[in-house]
Amino acid sequence: MNKEEIKRCLMLMRTPENEDIVNQLLGTIDMTSEEVLKNKMEEIGGTEKAIRAFIEKQILEKHEEHIPINEMFSYGVTRNCVHLHLPIDLHQMNFAKSVLQTMHTVNLYFLDAIDRIKSLRDNGYYKFQDKDKIYMISPLLKMKKILEFFKELDFETRSYSGEELKSEEFLTNHPEAMLARRVFPKKEYVGTAEISFDKIASQEWQNKKQKIVQKLEDKGISIRKEKGEK
Repeated sequence: MNKEEIKRCLMLMRTPENEDIVNQLLGTIDMTSEEVLKNKMEEIGGTEKAIRAFIEKQILEKHEEHIPINEMFSYGVTRNCVHLHLPIDLHQMNFAKSVLQTMHTVNLYFLDAIDRIKSLRDNGYYKFQDKDKIYMISPLLKMKKILEFFKELDFETRSYSGEELKSEEFLTNHPEAMLARRVFPKKEYVGTAEISFDKIASQEWQNKKQKIVQKLEDKGISIRKEKGEK
């Protein structure tokens, strides 16, 4: 594949969620000589399949550049979104707690992550100034209790089945589903949830959030205790 063919391949893989990353890669290709690019393509296999796999890996790796926001969650930024990620292994927590306690703990840290991101954005943190929503992709969203939690807080939720995630036609027409498959390639089910910063900023939403935090604290779940603080 020559430079123009590689660029066309990249553009076909562009989605609303990875647009900034793809544009960066396109710019890198433009600044790379044909000879250097040819040597690189031969190094990774030379075939269109190998090149496409390499490009997908590059997009995913760049998309997964996450920064910790609290002890459980990290965030990434793409286009108009702040993406929240839960990188820790919940199975280990389930050994020490019940499944329900684990979910309550995750929910409390999730709300803490939102508070921290909102505070940074309100105080002018440059990475968040042009972002208008918080977005999460997770297999956890198949759990009824987790879905109830998100819906209670006015998140817009969507689920994708294994059949949909394997359908190339469906993925082409649903960029979020394509992103979900790239982030969780081995999962049979992935859910998404999103909410606008305008919604989060409203007093009505803040009141709902505080009631949920109070309920969790009444159950003995708190970030202070989770951190081992007194």
